[in-house]
Amino acid sequence: MVPLAIALAALMAIVLSLSNGDHSTTSRDSAVLALPLHPSSILAFVALDRGYFEARGLDVRVETYPSGKRALEEGLFPGRADIAWSHEVPVALAGLQRADFAILAAELWADNVNRIVARRDRGIGRPTDLRGKRVATQSASAVHYFLHLFLLRHGMTEDDISPVFLPVEALTGALVAGEIDAFSMREPHVGEAATRLGENAVVFEEPGIYEQAQVLVARRAVLDENPRVARKALEALLDAEAFVARNPRESAIISARFLDATVASMEVQLATFRIQVGLPQALFILLESEARWAIEAGLAEPAAMPNYLRLIEAGPLEAVKPEAVTLIR
Repeated sequence: MVPLAIALAALMAIVLSLSNGDHSTTSRDSAVLALPLHPSSILAFVALDRGYFEARGLDVRVETYPSGKRALEEGLFPGRADIAWSHEVPVALAGLQRADFAILAAELWADNVNRIVARRDRGIGRPTDLRGKRVATQSASAVHYFLHLFLLRHGMTEDDISPVFLPVEALTGALVAGEIDAFSMREPHVGEAATRLGENAVVFEEPGIYEQAQVLVARRAVLDENPRVARKALEALLDAEAFVARNPRESAIISARFLDATVASMEVQLATFRIQVGLPQALFILLESEARWAIEAGLAEPAAMPNYLRLIEAGPLEAVKPEAVTLIR
């Protein structure tokens, strides 16, 4: 079911596309967007709310998902969507198995998005108390990779806990019901769980151990059939980037509306984001590192490391903002 915020954004987009003559284009294209409902999707939220896609000549239909991994696996890869957003871990793992998609850009970086929320009544008051506990997360995702790094930081591995893999939407209910002792996730799920548990909740964060990226990807077939779609999507996101820089509080309000979260929590998240649409060398390095982790952790079949440069399609971004491409090729 499409959230009310997206329906309202679509209506606003029609109005803005009629009034923003300076951004309008004579040729119109269309695309289906697979949009994960998490804070890192802020540029997409703003672009939808402000009507930037339509103003750039791209008529969009939005399908929402609880995570970027699900946006890829249930939206983009089956062909139900043309463009999707995801954190980079599912993108790296997909690159081990397929090459029918292209990475168009990273649009933001953040090193303090993920959290671990746990139950105090299970004897958890500090990170090392997770030893032997049932700790859940979404498998093969950014929050799974964060859990891996968090445990290492505190002298543990996944062998020291009882890992449980659940869908994103099941985590809060499982923690509140006592079926698990903790979970690794991001907002709005951590905040919801902490609110429902009240004083029984303990939340751990570990800024700096993992700088992750929100990545824009498209199906190769879409790029081959109509490269204008990717260029227009990137132009809309660059418009959103400029808006967020000028209007941080309004951007937090927009995100809160899409996520049914508090404006205060979104302002806190926004303050941790480094928003910049681009293709930096750091993205390539991160994809390779996460592919090695996935293979070593048994999340992917042992295979030759793919050349992630072949999955990165720099042409569309170079066409609209060439200085944003700093990848070494």
